Amino acid sequence: MSALSIDKLRSCVRLRVPASTSNLGPGFDTLGLALRLYNEVECSWFPESGDVLTEIEGEGFARLPRGEKNLVVQAFRQVLPRKRFPYALRFKMKNRIPIGKGLGASAAARLSGVLAAAALRDFRELSIHDALARVCAMEGHPDNAVPAFHGGFCAAMLDKGRPQWLRLRIPKDIGVVVCVPEYDVPTDKARSILPAHVPLADAVHNTSRLAMLIASMERGELSYLREAMHDVLHQPYRRPLMRGMDAALTASLRAGAFGAALSGAGPAVLAFTLRGPKQAKVGREMQKAYFRAGVESRYLALDVDTHGTRIEIEP
Repeated sequence: MSALSIDKLRSCVRLRVPASTSNLGPGFDTLGLALRLYNEVECSWFPESGDVLTEIEGEGFARLPRGEKNLVVQAFRQVLPRKRFPYALRFKMKNRIPIGKGLGASAAARLSGVLAAAALRDFRELSIHDALARVCAMEGHPDNAVPAFHGGFCAAMLDKGRPQWLRLRIPKDIGVVVCVPEYDVPTDKARSILPAHVPLADAVHNTSRLAMLIASMERGELSYLREAMHDVLHQPYRRPLMRGMDAALTASLRAGAFGAALSGAGPAVLAFTLRGPKQAKVGREMQKAYFRAGVESRYLALDVDTHGTRIEIEP
């Protein structure tokens, strides 16, 4: 396979990709929400042969791998392998999404790499929608990649390997509080602990709550969220890995949150409340609950992102 001609390549691509939270309780691998917390990636290249330089600041600075082992670079190579793209590369990454906490950091990294590679070729070889499908295939589920790409509150599924999705309504005054404990739980571990089969009653429990969750958001009837976000398909099985989770969930509801759930595969916990001072109150109470459980944590008061991924391409 011959290398790409340099006269057909753009010089630089800049991306801004939002964090995302998924599941929201009963919507396992189905529901996702983009949040106003962003990773920024700049990808540029040089016409001589060379290695990959990765410059990282912010979240994961001390622990993320550099060069070809970096997840952004690995995703880039899924589109432009080294044989086709032997040129020197530089990735400048400004990370604000916590790593390994259930806020879509891996989806953001893979979107950044795949979209950067596709954009360098003006999406001539890989369309922007095919790029999203590629990322969903890498992730194995669409609930983070779809809202991170499109923005907003999304329902998504994979149909023959391709993502199908719809944007759902969410009240404009709703705010999100995410409490992030200091410990990590690898997503693979959080998924491996789940059972292969679940009782029919549990499946019915979740489908009924999922329907009410979507209807509650669509109609702005947020008092229903407390019960509509109750899950029995994944959170109970993940509980042994999530020290302080139950205490933080309970504390958020006592502080006035409409509803609360594990964020994605965890260990972060999210709660819905009105935007403004209530977010800080809920966040502080969740922090206190974690502290009583012997866990240090931080909270983030966030708004919903409605724009999704931004891409800027230089000639």
